[in-house]
Amino acid sequence: MKLWQILVVVGLGVLYGLVAPGRLAYALGHATLYVFLPPLLFEAAWNLNFRAMQRQWIAIATLAGPGVLLTAAIVAGALSIVRVPFGPALLAGAILSATDPIAVVAVFRRLKVPRTLATIVECESLFNDAVAVALYRGVLVAIGLGAASAGTIAIVTLDTVAGAAGGVALGVAIAFVTARVLRGRRRVRFQIAATVLCAYGAYFAADRLALSGIFATIAYGIALRYYERSWITLSIAEDVNRFWDVAASLANGLVFFMVGAGLQIARVAYEPVFAVACIGGVAVARFVVAGMLLPFPYPRDWLDVVRVAGMRGALSLALALALPASTPYREAIIDGTFAVALATLAASSLTLVPVVRRVALRQTPSG
Repeated sequence: MKLWQILVVVGLGVLYGLVAPGRLAYALGHATLYVFLPPLLFEAAWNLNFRAMQRQWIAIATLAGPGVLLTAAIVAGALSIVRVPFGPALLAGAILSATDPIAVVAVFRRLKVPRTLATIVECESLFNDAVAVALYRGVLVAIGLGAASAGTIAIVTLDTVAGAAGGVALGVAIAFVTARVLRGRRRVRFQIAATVLCAYGAYFAADRLALSGIFATIAYGIALRYYERSWITLSIAEDVNRFWDVAASLANGLVFFMVGAGLQIARVAYEPVFAVACIGGVAVARFVVAGMLLPFPYPRDWLDVVRVAGMRGALSLALALALPASTPYREAIIDGTFAVALATLAASSLTLVPVVRRVALRQTPSG
């Protein structure tokens, strides 16, 4: 989807939300997490360049690991200034550390930016979301235990790290089995069915085993693509790629429509101080996180792209709406997430294309 198409779809969703306010809010939270997220994760992971990812793994790991934790900490710090307790503040930080790069990736593919930059941003967004969800669940558990101290959260976070590692192992194992089953089979319908079944299967199997479904699905997509390109006897039909391109486009369209319908604009004014603190924290965090790439030999223009690639959208809204009713500051967190989603969407619509086009024009022939 092009950026203008995304804005149109979100606008249509907003109009629907004005006619039927709040009707899709519940559906947005659950449909995003359990219906749309697995295929979107698989399609993005399937299209990653594995060798380019290997070459840039340090930058990717820096942005998706410490970058998420730093974003959550900065947002929590901004909220602490307005006297929000540590637990809810860190929970809001975890929710708002999940980026939504769909619009950015669409512009990348249209303007043909350097492959290295595209790989960094796409991989950061994938693993960023996985780490953010793991942190979100860890903080929720700590708050549920009634002891959201730094020590308790650290222990819970270690458990979530183990769950992430287990999710990766499960995803790779499912990809290996899928690759073995698909060897020598050329029927397109069978290949499509197998990839769809296992994309959802990896997600829900990991969730059932208390592992990270996001990490499992990402690992499944990357590993299956690796096997497909490495095993001479395994050939995935081009029709499978086209199916996933169409499926991802439809899923993206539905997600953005539901985001627009779920954006209850009037709620942004309910907690203005909380919302402003969240927006300020996210803005500062994005500049700081992009600056983490400075030690690496990348053009300075690339840092601008990383900064504008920090749009918040469906996943952040889904996580906020999925908060248990008993969560402290739940309504304020939802309102703050709405405000950040609106602010980052507006900022991206004004800055994204000019910044990415400038980088695309300056790229070297080697990319």
